[in-house]
Amino acid sequence: MKNCRICLFIRYFIVSVIFIVITSIIFVDDLSYFAFVTPWNVVKIIFFLGSLLLIFKLFEYYKKD
Repeated sequence: MKNCRICLFIRYFIVSVIFIVITSIIFVDDLSYFAFVTPWNVVKIIFFLGSLLLIFKLFEYYKKD
């Protein structure tokens, strides 16, 4: 059975939310490990990964020609 991309993304999202909930239940007092997760750090990670993807796609595009 072939999965569509949207279904796959939904599954990844649900698994990640469940992982966060389970982690918050298990580590009630030790959540200081996640102190580095701030909105700005997430933005930096998204921009960094997006830039890497752009460079990779440009490299592939120019490699074809």
